Amino acid sequence: MLTKLITTIALSALLAVPALAVDAQIPNADQLLRQMSAKLAAAKSFSFTAERKIDAALIAGRDVPEEARLAVSVQRPNHLAVRAVSKAGTRRFIADGRSLTLLDETKNVYATVPMPATLDGLVAELDAKYGFTPPLAEFTLSNPHANFRREARTVAYLGRAKVSVGFLGLGSVECHRLALKGQEADAELWIAAGDLLPRKLVATFHRDGQPQVRIDFSAWNLAAPTSAAAFTFTPPSGAQRIEMWTTARMQAAVKKS
Repeated sequence: MLTKLITTIALSALLAVPALAVDAQIPNADQLLRQMSAKLAAAKSFSFTAERKIDAALIAGRDVPEEARLAVSVQRPNHLAVRAVSKAGTRRFIADGRSLTLLDETKNVYATVPMPATLDGLVAELDAKYGFTPPLAEFTLSNPHANFRREARTVAYLGRAKVSVGFLGLGSVECHRLALKGQEADAELWIAAGDLLPRKLVATFHRDGQPQVRIDFSAWNLAAPTSAAAFTFTPPSGAQRIEMWTTARMQAAVKKS
C-alpha cells in the first residue's frame, strides 16, 4: 500500500508539472497594459493615425455610423493636434499650452478658449466644463494605465492574434489581446507583441443593441519631429469665430426654451 501511495503521489506530481508550465507562460494582462502605457508616456513627442467607426446609436441625431480618419500629434507636456476627416467634413483640434481651438474646416467656423494646462489638465477641464474630451485622449495622458484601470474593473488576457497592416492589408502584426471590462462598456485592446503599441481597440457599450466604437491604429512614430506650426492655429481666410458653450450654459438654455 505504501508503494502504491508513493507511486500515486509521484504520478500526480508529474501530471501537474505541464499544467503549471503552461500557466506560467500566459502573459500578465495588466503588466502588458502597463508596458504599453509606459512606452507612450515616455515619448516626448509622437504621432499616429487611426481609423475610427462609431455606431449610430452612440451619436445623438444620427441613424448611420460615423467613420473618420484621425491624424494625431503630441508634444509633451501640453501640445496636441488632431485632424479628423469624415463624410461630414474635416475638423481640427489644437491645444498649444495656452489655448484650445476647435475648427470646422467644412463650415469654416472656429472657437477658441483659454486653456493653460498640461494634457492631463486639458482632458480633465474639457470633460468637467464642456462635456467632451479630445479624440483618443486616453493614449496621450501622462499615465494611460491609471486612466484605463479607472474605467476597467478587470483586465484579462485573451491570447494572440494577427492584425492586417500595410498596403491592401497584405502584411500582419501579431498582437496580444486584452479584455477590459468596465461599468459602461467592455473593450478589447490589441497590443503589438513586438513594439507594445496599440493596434486595435473595440469597445462594446452596455446599451440596447450593444453599439460599438472600433479603432484601428497605424503609423506610430515615437520620435516624431516637433514643429511649432503643427500646434499653431491661424484662422483660415473668411473663417467666422463662434462661442464654445459650457455644459452648464447649454443646460440652462434648454431649460429656458
